[in-house]
Amino acid sequence: MKTKNNKADAILWKDLKKGDVLALGIIYDTYIDDLFEFGMHYSQDKSYVMDCVHDLFLDLYKYRAKLIDTDNIKNYLFKSLKRKINRKYHSKTVNIPNAAVLNNRNSIPSIEENLILQEHNTEKIQKLKKALVLLTRRQKEGISLRFNENKPYEEIAETLNVSIQTSRTIIYRGIKILRQHLATISLFTGTLFFF
Repeated sequence: MKTKNNKADAILWKDLKKGDVLALGIIYDTYIDDLFEFGMHYSQDKSYVMDCVHDLFLDLYKYRAKLIDTDNIKNYLFKSLKRKINRKYHSKTVNIPNAAVLNNRNSIPSIEENLILQEHNTEKIQKLKKALVLLTRRQKEGISLRFNENKPYEEIAETLNVSIQTSRTIIYRGIKILRQHLATISLFTGTLFFF
């Protein structure tokens, strides 16, 4: 026999499958903190875990018509997040060191190597500038507060005058836009300035 919570979960899940954004919001607000805490057991990288959590919610809505029925949303989300963290962890890009490190040399890089490195960095900066134009003012401000100033989501929410969940969503959506346009660039290998 189903409990009251199971029935409520089953109804909420069906609403989500029909495309009800409010149902997605209720699920997000209800489980975001539990999911983040759960994800931290599998990875100590806070931003990576939050990326996985937000990817999970984007996928829930994007593929809502294909979701299987459930009467235990929390269990479904936990299993999905664990799979997502493991899958993304194995596909994370590895930064390749410069040629001098690859060749295991203890010498100073040549002029050509320095020029190539400078050209590569200039190209990254140009691509980043082009991608930043696609962000809203709030997304730029949120990303800057989070990554340049290392502010917690609570302070970012206060600065942007939004809820903590909304501040996470703003930042996540901004990062998602940047990732889509900078697929091969490692964005946060140093301090970035967004203004």
